[in-house]
Amino acid sequence: MTGAPLPAALYCLALDEAAAATHAALRARGVDSILLKGAGLARRLGVERTYGDVDLLVDPARFATAEEALGDLGYRVEIPGARPDDWTHWHERLWRSPGPVGLAVDLHRGFHGVGDAAAFWAALAAGAEPMSLAGRTVEVPSAPAAALLVALHAAHPGGSPRPRDDLRRATRVLDEETWRAAAALAEATGATRTFAFGLRRTPDGAALARRLGLPRATSALHHVVHGPATPGAYQLARAAELPTARHRLAYLARRLAPSPAAMRHRRPVARRGPAGLALAYLLRFAQVGWQAPRAVAALRRATRQARRYADG
Repeated sequence: MTGAPLPAALYCLALDEAAAATHAALRARGVDSILLKGAGLARRLGVERTYGDVDLLVDPARFATAEEALGDLGYRVEIPGARPDDWTHWHERLWRSPGPVGLAVDLHRGFHGVGDAAAFWAALAAGAEPMSLAGRTVEVPSAPAAALLVALHAAHPGGSPRPRDDLRRATRVLDEETWRAAAALAEATGATRTFAFGLRRTPDGAALARRLGLPRATSALHHVVHGPATPGAYQLARAAELPTARHRLAYLARRLAPSPAAMRHRRPVARRGPAGLALAYLLRFAQVGWQAPRAVAALRRATRQARRYADG
């Protein structure tokens, strides 16, 4: 259980301490990490901003080791006992720091729109820069890598206006050569389509995308994220990007029937013994069936939008 909410400025100071302490603890276990956003991005953009969690990127090959280390150090995973596919995003896991407040620490092995997680880590680690934070030193992305992250986040904002605000600021304070280097990083990590789409979320970014010669090809998923779609539409769009029908069906089956641990986390009735868990699954199946027509319609609409967008 978490304690009473902290004032925003104090909460950010606590997050800075958590970021620095977690970075140091992982390094002591032989796991390097990079602070993706938070105080590092605020300083890069030259703004005073609040943030709500800690985002740490680790080498995908060391992800399991990093999770084991966090568990040993008293961090609590948000969904204990969950399957890997229970998480909404494959590339991150939410942990809570030790203590009564339970600060959010998102452990990343990739990022939205990145096609090659190993290349993403290698690229960011090669250019990472040290930054003093809460009396310790953490690693933060280089300017081109920060530009890449800002655009990728703008493409998948999670319903928040903050990523677009960050993009507006970034296109003003980062020069075109930095953005050109960011485009090269996007190409090297399989993120060009999402980078280009995210950059075009603002007028200045769109003009910059034209000067950089970025492609207009996009996907239905991008337009689902930015439209009034249901979670079902998002899952259908995610499935559509998988390589084979077998992969798509397996993904949708797992999303339809999450693990018992995930059901207990998300639905209070599922915590009331076997009968409650069975009822929770029945309710979920009914909800998915009721929402399916809307989800299919939203996916079709997003597919048409993607085609029109690519045509310019």
